[in-house]
Order: sequence, then C-alpha cells, then structure tokens
Amino acid sequence: MRKKKKNFFHFKSLMVGFIAGLVTFLLLSSVILGFISQEGVVVYINSEEVASTVEKQVTAFTNQQIPYYMGEAKEEVPGIVEKQLEGQFTTGKLEIAGVSFELPEEFVSNLEHMLKDNIEAGIYNIIDGIDNEELSRDLGAYSYKIVKKTLEEEYKGKSLTVKPFEWFSILVTIDIEDSLEEE
Repeated sequence: MRKKKKNFFHFKSLMVGFIAGLVTFLLLSSVILGFISQEGVVVYINSEEVASTVEKQVTAFTNQQIPYYMGEAKEEVPGIVEKQLEGQFTTGKLEIAGVSFELPEEFVSNLEHMLKDNIEAGIYNIIDGIDNEELSRDLGAYSYKIVKKTLEEEYKGKSLTVKPFEWFSILVTIDIEDSLEEE
C-alpha cells in the first residue's frame, strides 16, 4: 500500500486564519475611518515655503518679461506723445506786455517738433533708467507679502468637507504655520 503524503498545512486552519485576519483588518479600518470622519483632519500649510516659492517665481518671471514690456512701451511712446500734443499749437501768437506778435508757421512747427522730441527723449530716459532686477525683486517681495497675508487671513482655520466616496466624508481643517519645525 502506498503511503499518503502529509500536507504541511491544514486547509481548514488556513481559511479560519485568513477570515480572522480579514475581520480584524475590516474592524480596525472601520474604527479608524469612523474616528477620522468624526474628528476630521488638520492639514498644515507652511506659509513661509509657499510665499518664498511664489516670490522666486514672480521675480524670475518679471525679470524675464520686463524688458519685453519696456520695449513695447518704447514703441508706443511716439504715438502717445503725438496724440497728447495734437492741437496744442494751433496759433502762432506771442503776447508780451499786451503787444501781440505773429510767429512764423515754420517756427511753431519746429517748436512743436522739438517739444515732441524732448518729451519722447525724457520718457525713453525714464524707461531706460528703470532697474529691471530691482523692479523684479520688488514685485517678488510684494507677492511674498500678499501670499503670506492671504494664507493667514483667508485660509487659517478654514474647514472643508471632502467626500472621497459618496457615503463617506472627512472634515478637513486648514492650519497655517510660518515654518516647519525641524525634527
């Protein structure tokens, strides 16, 4: 007669262990999910990190874009000056001590042209005198302040309800920290 091979495991014991583990897992999961659902979750946002990141991005972007916009502004200066001075020199009269003198049309035209050139040159000097890097840093620093203030005033303590499933919701509260503490 042949001898039966012995099984190293007993199928019934294996199934009982598996079901007991599954029941334990489901019980623990439901307790944890119930606790999270009732108590909610607090999400900490590091305002310093967010504001610094925005500041760096705004500084880099504006430093790259300001020369482009300044070039466009320079192209529009002659048209703007022309429009503003249009009709300013309609008469060529000069009055001194009650005596009126008629100025030659060529003189008035040259005076108007010289005035336009001087105004355009002044505006170009102003545009060229702008320090793009300093302006970019200022805009970045301003955006840093806005982000810090907005996070502190608008989002600190705000609560939201998140529904990962239709039957399950989690209360999420936002808390703002100035910096993460080193662990």
